[in-house]
Amino acid sequence: MPQTASNTLIELGSKLLKGVCESPRMEAEILLAKASKINRIDFYKQVFHIDRNQEKIFNQSIELRSNGMPMAYILGKKDFWSLTLHIDKNVLIPRPESEHLVERALKNLPEKSFNCKILELGTGSGAIAISLAKERPNASVIATDISKRALSLAQHNALENNVHNIEFIVSDWFQELKKMKFNSIVVNPPYIDQNNKTTYDESTLKYEPEIALFAKNKGRESIFSIIKDSPYFLEPAGSLIIEHGFDQSKYCQGLMREFGLVNIMSTKDYNGHIRITEGFLNT
Repeated sequence: MPQTASNTLIELGSKLLKGVCESPRMEAEILLAKASKINRIDFYKQVFHIDRNQEKIFNQSIELRSNGMPMAYILGKKDFWSLTLHIDKNVLIPRPESEHLVERALKNLPEKSFNCKILELGTGSGAIAISLAKERPNASVIATDISKRALSLAQHNALENNVHNIEFIVSDWFQELKKMKFNSIVVNPPYIDQNNKTTYDESTLKYEPEIALFAKNKGRESIFSIIKDSPYFLEPAGSLIIEHGFDQSKYCQGLMREFGLVNIMSTKDYNGHIRITEGFLNT
């Protein structure tokens, strides 16, 4: 069977991805490594010959990437916190900025928490809930999502990462959690204004589920619903930690005060944007 040298394919892929991503050669190497099942680092040690079937898979991946499909969907995986997660089109790709949610939640939860109850609303791939459950193995974690397919993937990710202290529940926010109370509620809701979709780079967002990105009322609908109902599901001194748009912190702070939360504060993400607001139920 005819074969092509790995360095030839990497150079070709790099040229096709130029202008599409910041590191075209690295991404071409990663995609060729996936297609050929050869460790990417080994490409630096010697030239490998890639068979036609592997080359076809590589070319298809390059085409998808050149059309804007995120690497996580092509590779079917994404690293988050200390985890490697399976990712598909049914879930939002976990962002590094959301690791700040995990940090804030852990700060409020003692390391040896045996009776601690944690809730993540809209878990998607399970990234945040699984990270918290792994860091606090004695805690009881519940992760919800309105999508059964998303929850199925999250369950798979929990098992793949050997995390077993999570219960997954199909729920539209708090709807199926009657009379449950938690020490910490963590959520990254949709917060992009659905009326302004055209102002965002279509190639960046078009592959991800709209339900996880866009909300009515200037992107505030889900934020309002969650903050309004959260006091009914918090233990005394329990915290609500919510990720939001860079210009929504004052809105979140005002809502938390309106619905009885105290000690409210907003913090910056790794890029210096105020993206996390938290408040506590008064004791």
